[in-house]
Amino acid sequence: MALNTGNIKNKGRDIKYLNKDFGQFRENLIEYAKTYFPQTYSDFNESSPGMMMIEMSSYIGDVLGYYIDDTLKESMIHSAEDRSNVVALANFLGYKPKVTSAALSRLSVYQLTPSKRKASGNLYDGDNRFEFDPGYLVRIVEGMVITSSTTGISFRTTELVDFNDDYEREVTVYERNEFGEPVYYLIKKYVNCISAESEKIEVSFGSPQQFSKIDLGDTDIIEIYDVRDSNNNKWYEVPYLAQELVYTDYPNTDNFDKELSQFKDSVPQILKVSKTSRRFVRQINEDNTTTLVFGAGNSTSSDETFLPNFKNVGLGLNNSIDRLGASFDPANFLKSKSYGQAPANTTLTITYLKGGGVTANVPVGDLTKIDAIAFDEDISLFDDDELNLYRFCKNSIAVDNEIPASGGRGAETINEIRENALAHFGSQNRAVTRKDYQVRALALPPKFGGIAKAYCAPDGELDNNSPASILNSPDTLEEFAGLVKKMSSEGKKTETEIKTELQRFLVGKQSNSNLAEKNNPFAINLYILGYDTDKKLNNLNKAVKENVKTYLSEYRMLTDGINLLDGFIINVGIDFEIRVFNSYNKQEVKLKCINEIENYFNIDDWSFGMPINISELEIIIASVEGVQSVPKCEIVNKCGGAYSKNKYNIQSATKGKMVYPSLDPSVFELKYPGKDIKGRVV
Repeated sequence: MALNTGNIKNKGRDIKYLNKDFGQFRENLIEYAKTYFPQTYSDFNESSPGMMMIEMSSYIGDVLGYYIDDTLKESMIHSAEDRSNVVALANFLGYKPKVTSAALSRLSVYQLTPSKRKASGNLYDGDNRFEFDPGYLVRIVEGMVITSSTTGISFRTTELVDFNDDYEREVTVYERNEFGEPVYYLIKKYVNCISAESEKIEVSFGSPQQFSKIDLGDTDIIEIYDVRDSNNNKWYEVPYLAQELVYTDYPNTDNFDKELSQFKDSVPQILKVSKTSRRFVRQINEDNTTTLVFGAGNSTSSDETFLPNFKNVGLGLNNSIDRLGASFDPANFLKSKSYGQAPANTTLTITYLKGGGVTANVPVGDLTKIDAIAFDEDISLFDDDELNLYRFCKNSIAVDNEIPASGGRGAETINEIRENALAHFGSQNRAVTRKDYQVRALALPPKFGGIAKAYCAPDGELDNNSPASILNSPDTLEEFAGLVKKMSSEGKKTETEIKTELQRFLVGKQSNSNLAEKNNPFAINLYILGYDTDKKLNNLNKAVKENVKTYLSEYRMLTDGINLLDGFIINVGIDFEIRVFNSYNKQEVKLKCINEIENYFNIDDWSFGMPINISELEIIIASVEGVQSVPKCEIVNKCGGAYSKNKYNIQSATKGKMVYPSLDPSVFELKYPGKDIKGRVV
């Protein structure tokens, strides 16, 4: 309760400060007048002038109380209801509300290419005597525009379509001549697309102005795609203007890095972190429009090239000699208020993507019309006939969406903005938990070498000094087997002597500097795996790991160390037996069972630490039409040769119809379904 000691006349009077609404103010004012002015005024009739003054004062108190409460409520994102306030508070917390969401789909892209005869082969090889001519395979650059045949909504591809890349490439014979020989092959590739169309505007600037702004009037902007000035310098979007480090990429060629260029086929781009003064932030306004805000520095002065030293730190502090109590930001140690460069005497070209919405969720087979397409090509070596054939191959490009587009929606509601802003502020865009690191690793764009599987564990949690880990080494296992053989040949030993020998062997391996693990309490182990061109799990090369290291460096905590390690692949096979009802074709039923098993082991659905549920697998097989029973369903390990080198004891790892993976981060993989699934009808 507030106290008023400044006015002596009010001393001892009962003044209530808890009134909230008109009725309470009116009641307390009447009571106050009766208590302290009984002889002055006593007419409390509804129509009296005194009651008019009391009710008008109550009215003013009620209105002021409402605005005080509303101001407090609207100043906190938990209770704010006005959209403009919620958006402003979300921006304050670093979250940019989504004004629209693009629908996503996966396109199948087709092209025809002529056949050519192989140098080797005889008449009895059939189609194996021919192959498609790779010289006519095209490269479609990012941004191919496809229009929906029902809604007219535009979609655009988000990555390069390279038919020369054999990853997820399907080849079939399209046309044969009168002798049955292949004339044209149909090549199929896949590419992701989003419901968006590109818009471009140009804005001219004269003399530099602090924190210049560009307002974009569209209310369905998905992202700012590119910003460049008259000299073709790129301007980068950052979360806040004080951040000067941005991600950039360069081609993985011999000119940039000879060591990593050997992996250029699988890793075409190398990621790096660069410092730039050309940066801007994107703000979302309450009416769902977008504003770009640039820095305040002058391009004629290079105050951002200073290195911190005792002479220039705090150079921009106003009227301050003592710097002991000042706070400093390493990104702006000069206190110069530059926060990046302001555009001056140039024209900025802003390219952005807009679209999305619920109507963009088009059905299967709706994306078939190509409106715009561009190729990355070199036709200088073609003669006239070859050029005509190449143009025919380009004109044969066709697309189709085999899955419906999904994810399109409108602007976020107030409640969604509130909850997402609180979640964003809690994470602080930093990798803290295991899931943070795993999701960040999986988010690495494919052009930098995609991560297929990721698992994170604190260093030391999976101890390499354990007996299981030590014996996992083939050399150590062979040495251990020699020890057992030696003890057997020496005659009978007591149980205590055998245990002592085994303990001495394992302890000796732990003390070996090559095997002993030196755990770092501040480090995490990130186990990663990738796909090869046939979408089989394999270990990632050095170029991908360098990109992962660069990418995670901006999100990890300062004290966190990251060890990038290869995950373990356990290749398995399936042996099963079924009984089939008499009225069904046994071979057809068996083939359906094999297809169901193959779908169960789809590698996209498997991750580190997932066990194989034999009971579930038996139910899947038994659910196939025509299957009477499943007498046998056995998991076997495939090791060596074309398979993983990791040998795994399936029998020991099976507990109650569940095959558990190793304690070491491992993934079960059915590598070659055509020969690893063996079925028999009994």
